[in-house]
Amino acid sequence: MSGHDPGTTARSMIPRPELHAAGLVAIAGLILLGIGAIAGGAALVAAPDGSVMHFDPAILGGSPFRDFLVPGLILGGLFGIGSLVVAAAGFRRARPAPFCAFAIGCGQMVWIVVELAIIRELSFLHPTMFVLGLVIAAASVPWGWPTFRAWRATRRLTPATP
Repeated sequence: MSGHDPGTTARSMIPRPELHAAGLVAIAGLILLGIGAIAGGAALVAAPDGSVMHFDPAILGGSPFRDFLVPGLILGGLFGIGSLVVAAAGFRRARPAPFCAFAIGCGQMVWIVVELAIIRELSFLHPTMFVLGLVIAAASVPWGWPTFRAWRATRRLTPATP
């Protein structure tokens, strides 16, 4: 046993994501999404009957939800707190940040499409929040690409363990 950990060496070869324009756009989008989602989620959790946001619970007819509590928790937790946590990780240049941002951006787009399929009503917020998810996901690709390429290179260098 040589005391040398090949995993540590391989990890040190993976660069931390730079805060160039794409990273800053993704982080700004995450902050905007996070603030909006926390506000919306808090309003739905505070009044699961939808009264704070002037929503009629009847629009949930095609969903598994009787009221807005669970959607509010998902909105505020995943897209609110989750987005702000990933934005903070991005500022710290954590390696997973661009990939988590990509997942949140894609998740936001799916959330909007499913929401529209369920409620069958369109507001200005739907396309706005869909585009915000798209911007976050699209900016995350060039932000995380150098980290991803370096990780792939270490996978070729690191011997497989049985």
